[in-house]
Amino acid sequence: MKKKSDLVEKINGLLRQARVLVYLHHFGPKTYKTLQHCKAWLLKEAHKCSWQDYIDDWASQELNKVPECSTLKKFVKRLPMWLKNKLVSLSAGFEPAEYGAIDSTGLSRTNASQHYTKRIDRETPIKQPLKLSMYTTKKRILSFRLRAKARGDTKDVRYLTKNSQVLATTNCLDKGYDSNPIHAHFRDKGVYSIIPIRNNGKRGQYRKEMKNYFDHAQYWQRNCAEYNNSSLKRRFGDYVRSVKFCAQHAEVTARIIIHNLKSFLLRLFHQSR
Repeated sequence: MKKKSDLVEKINGLLRQARVLVYLHHFGPKTYKTLQHCKAWLLKEAHKCSWQDYIDDWASQELNKVPECSTLKKFVKRLPMWLKNKLVSLSAGFEPAEYGAIDSTGLSRTNASQHYTKRIDRETPIKQPLKLSMYTTKKRILSFRLRAKARGDTKDVRYLTKNSQVLATTNCLDKGYDSNPIHAHFRDKGVYSIIPIRNNGKRGQYRKEMKNYFDHAQYWQRNCAEYNNSSLKRRFGDYVRSVKFCAQHAEVTARIIIHNLKSFLLRLFHQSR
């Protein structure tokens, strides 16, 4: 119970620090404020359950007033992008990072049965995964981008660094991000990048430097991306429950915020005497 109360207090502090608007829009009469809706949104994902299960089992214990289930679902779909990015940045904190990493992973849209994912006269099942790209450092997810369709890994680097409040001094990426403009982008930001060069890669000043002076010891710091990917999937699962993409994006955002807050509480526990 102490862990649950600490998480609730941390969520309350995060929402106060974000200084969100009292109401996201001015249309119609309103009963609940944005803070009340955001708190229910984050706590529901912390319990890893559906909206109806949260309303039935947990809401009365953690909320003073319990909104309707349909009201919360509509609110989550309408969450603006700037608010979600701001909450992720605040949950990650502003502590400087020496090493950072960018990596992507896939999330299943639903935990559907083979009856729906496999069609007649088809050798392979139908796959429509979500692509989740994350900029991470040690036990923290600094920023993320969720795509409904597959795109190249290099397309998300500028977006991730732009929405991150903290830039690591040294950034380690895998071969999928091997591109001279990516190296130049990090140099323009005043930080360094370590990316192994692809086979037969010859063009580009920074790629040639990687080929001649590649530091294997620093590159292994890229395991922070693998750790955060694994931790996020082990804690919340490798699929999303929502159907529409706007609700899926909000669901993944809440998972990342809870992941950062629990990592913060864990660091405090290890630092205490």
